[in-house]
Amino acid sequence: MQKSLYIALMLCAALLLFLTPASTRADSVPGDTTVVLNASTVTTLTGLGLSVSSLGQASFDATTRTFTFPITSGTISGTGDIFNHDGSGFSLTAGSNSITFRNFVINTSTDTLSGNVHFGNTQMNGVALFDIGNGGVLSLDAQAAASLFAAFGVSNLAGTTFGTAAINIPFTSGGTDGSGGTPTGTTPTPEPSVLGLLAASVLVIGGLAQFRSRNRTQLYTPCYNQET
Repeated sequence: MQKSLYIALMLCAALLLFLTPASTRADSVPGDTTVVLNASTVTTLTGLGLSVSSLGQASFDATTRTFTFPITSGTISGTGDIFNHDGSGFSLTAGSNSITFRNFVINTSTDTLSGNVHFGNTQMNGVALFDIGNGGVLSLDAQAAASLFAAFGVSNLAGTTFGTAAINIPFTSGGTDGSGGTPTGTTPTPEPSVLGLLAASVLVIGGLAQFRSRNRTQLYTPCYNQET
């Protein structure tokens, strides 16, 4: 009986482990995020006298208008993911004036891209920079637009489409368009009904094991004849 119960409990524990995802992964996340600038964005920036360049670990391909920002860490659950891009960013420069955007954080539960902004003697951390729409389309947030106005005196560009972002990690399925996805190798959190079914399975298996044990005891109990 004890052996059967032990096996049943081990099987149910294995099922729970299989069905329960690694809800967070705060360690290094392999991959990167690419942002392809719209041709119209480049034209607008050029018309404003602004030049674009990459910072830190980021890279920029002027031919394809593509930024690449390495993902340095993250928290992945499949329902609301966080992707950090520490140590990289980009700058906009016009003459002696420059504004930098660094250390991006993509939050797929709020569909936002935030980061640190620096221009002149002003430093702002955790500023909402872009709203992430369908297909990973990045629209300039009002706070970022205000920063551009403060740095260069440009007109209000809030809502302007900046480009398209794509999160590229090996273990994400369900699209890499900035809307997240379920990491392969994990499964969605089991519903309460699934957990209830597993608990019921433990009771049933345990009851069967106890029933079998009792039957064996009754079947194989020796019968002793009393000598007269």
